[in-house]
Amino acid sequence: MTIGKHYLWVNVYRDNLGDCTGGGLTSRVNDPTLFFNCTREEAIEYCKENGINPENQLFLVERQLWGEDHFYAEPLVKPANAGRCNQMFGGNYIMTSDGRFPHQNGLKTAYPIPVHDRFEVCS
Repeated sequence: MTIGKHYLWVNVYRDNLGDCTGGGLTSRVNDPTLFFNCTREEAIEYCKENGINPENQLFLVERQLWGEDHFYAEPLVKPANAGRCNQMFGGNYIMTSDGRFPHQNGLKTAYPIPVHDRFEVCS
């Protein structure tokens, strides 16, 4: 399977006060791949075919807030831990020095992207 150029290698930027992700993906991975403009299933299949651990990669989510496009990244494969819910921003961002970043295959962001890799435990 080929997903074209719907991925970029990104760098994680962490808060210097310590980990606020509760052990999230960006607390342990420095340079994940960000997949976008494809389905989650296509990205996972691409990882498997290329010997990449899909559990250490990110997936871009686009949503509309107040009539504008907003982006955040989340784990490509969400943790399967029972009792975890309420996914949220954990304090870390991703960015890349790749000059194509703001315009790569329809990716329309020129700012660091927040990563929602904190999962709170439900009672």
